[in-house]
Amino acid sequence: MLYDTLENLNQYTGLFPNLDKAIDFIEDNDVSALPLGRTEIDGDDVYVTVMEAEPTPGEGRAFETHSRYMDLQMDLEGAELCEVALGDVEEAEPYDEEKDFALWNGAASAALVLGEGRFAVFMVEEPHKPAIKAQGCDKVKKAVFKIAY
Repeated sequence: MLYDTLENLNQYTGLFPNLDKAIDFIEDNDVSALPLGRTEIDGDDVYVTVMEAEPTPGEGRAFETHSRYMDLQMDLEGAELCEVALGDVEEAEPYDEEKDFALWNGAASAALVLGEGRFAVFMVEEPHKPAIKAQGCDKVKKAVFKIAY
């Protein structure tokens, strides 16, 4: 996982070519002005989905993983909490290749606050739980960049 402020985003170039494409897009465009839904950056290799979500409590929810894509997530309005399971996890829902999605149960080992001006990159196969309700925030507008690994 990477977690930092957007002002430091360009420090992460050179790690993965497709991550560089997402970083360039973020630096060259006003992501908050994008319409809701999917915007292609480089076909299926790099794209962003802007959505509105109502964060919910994290208790009782499973962690998600992806096998083909890293997630770069950033909140455009509002704030949410995210958790990452760094220890052992147990499969809750098998991997769906078409959706690039599996669910896992496990203990949260790290937590972070997303919000305006911050981003997090969740690596492939890294169990993460986004959209956890932050105190005083009932709705977020967020951008989720899908970055082929």
